[in-house]
Amino acid sequence: QIHVISAIRVLSSSQRSSLFSRALCRSLIFCGLTKEQVQRVESILDEYNVESAEELSSAVRYSMACPALPTCGMAVAESERVSPTIVRELESLMSSVGMRNEPITFRMTGCPNGCARPYTADVALVGRRPGIYHLFVGGRLAGDRMADLYAADIKIEDAIETLRPLVEQWARNRLPHEGLGDFYQRLSGRSENRQRVTGKEQPTFDSVQPQLVQLQSQQRRAAC
Repeated sequence: QIHVISAIRVLSSSQRSSLFSRALCRSLIFCGLTKEQVQRVESILDEYNVESAEELSSAVRYSMACPALPTCGMAVAESERVSPTIVRELESLMSSVGMRNEPITFRMTGCPNGCARPYTADVALVGRRPGIYHLFVGGRLAGDRMADLYAADIKIEDAIETLRPLVEQWARNRLPHEGLGDFYQRLSGRSENRQRVTGKEQPTFDSVQPQLVQLQSQQRRAAC
């Protein structure tokens, strides 16, 4: 990420600060640019090899992580320093099932306070202690629905593999324009969305797995 920071530093010194605006997803917006300024911005981004939005996968574009360790006194686990690796693993999984460019939100935090808004994401990891996280599933890009606790106290290196069966069946059985969180909610059969996080949630992994296995069995029979 050093090249991105370097590009932003150059842009901030070459453009008027009033042209910068921050979005809720930590994006930088360049406002009121002339055609010449747009060309200058694009030239600087190209010079520092900063990928455009069109080049980014959805997993990367819509990901967010809090600073966590070592700068946050509330953190009990890593987040910002390890999230690029997890996001790339998610990106690889999405690409392997042909879903690289399908919108998906990924959030990661180093403690349950949820500063990166994990509880409304399609997929989220919430730190519990060093190397251990809760895996949440079921929010969506709009950020208007609470996710479920999908798997509790998993090792960070197991996160994407724990998610794999759900992602694979989403790719094969989704309705038109159905996001991962939407597919999960349909699979869980919930008629009403959860409204709050209580800290007393029970993992849904064991109740969802039989349905994923059933879908896989149906596909095998259909292929015979």
